Amino acid sequence: MSTTLYPKCREYIWMPQLFFETTKDAKSDQTHLPSTEFKVMQDGAVYVSTKFIFRAMCELNLMYYPFDSQTCVFKISLMSPNALNELKWIGSEDSPYKNSRDSVEVLKQPHLLLFYFQQPTAHSVTEEFAEGNYTSLMVNFYMTRRLTGSVMNVYIPSTMIVIMSFVGFWLSVEHVPARVALSVTSLLTLCTQVHQYRTELPPVNYVKAMDIWLFVCIFFVFSTLVEFAVSYNDQHKLFIKQNVEVFQSSRGEEAKKRKANSVFNWAPQDNGTKSRVSSKSAVTNTHHGPSNAAKDKKHIMTKIDEICRYLYPALFLMFVIVYWSYYLSIYQTY
Repeated sequence: MSTTLYPKCREYIWMPQLFFETTKDAKSDQTHLPSTEFKVMQDGAVYVSTKFIFRAMCELNLMYYPFDSQTCVFKISLMSPNALNELKWIGSEDSPYKNSRDSVEVLKQPHLLLFYFQQPTAHSVTEEFAEGNYTSLMVNFYMTRRLTGSVMNVYIPSTMIVIMSFVGFWLSVEHVPARVALSVTSLLTLCTQVHQYRTELPPVNYVKAMDIWLFVCIFFVFSTLVEFAVSYNDQHKLFIKQNVEVFQSSRGEEAKKRKANSVFNWAPQDNGTKSRVSSKSAVTNTHHGPSNAAKDKKHIMTKIDEICRYLYPALFLMFVIVYWSYYLSIYQTY
């Protein structure tokens, strides 16, 4: 049983000077007046209930983003040391009202779009200073990030882009525009994704879990472009070498035939004189095929593309398994 005090009596009641260290601003809830309620309990204790609206600060650790769980600390302190007055939770072990209610109660479970909200916990911390000890009341709010948005907006699209870049290995080296356009488009799309997701987060100076994923995806797409550039360069050099060999071979063959088949005949003319007639056999250009070394080199380049068709997807699949296995284990037990 308790007695509610009249508003005039409240002016003569001592009120502790509280301050909230981890809040940007705090104000009384004026939705329902009065915002402060005074009661006198049967044992003479004064019960004061005040409603506040807080906008609290929270230090985020984004190293495991988007598999992260955040702990936000809400701190209540007194301006005076424990020698004058001391803060305690109403539900603490040495509190005479520990069975009346819990120290922290969630009246309505909040539904956050980006996080799963877990049950908060309360504890107290005593700090030592030159003028005395100060006790602060702490509330830890635990939130685990939802993965649905990141999976749908980043992980699935980036995976499809990397797989699409692997299609270039099934195209011939001669299909230059198709392979270049495929790799460059995939690379630019991934870079756009990196820029878009980084603009949604506060700037930090460490690598996040999503950074690792996107950088590896960019590396795979970029390496397909490098592999094509090397293959195309070797193919172009091989083509020039084959043309030089064919040209030199045809000129040498033509010179030999011209020398061997030139016959000088003396033929009588109508006026009784003889003239020298040179008859030459027809010379045809014989295009010799490429040398065995050139054939072997072209076969090796084709073989590299064939190996990459299966090597790149296998390596990417291995990375996906290791990545998700590691971070999901952290996500479940964080």
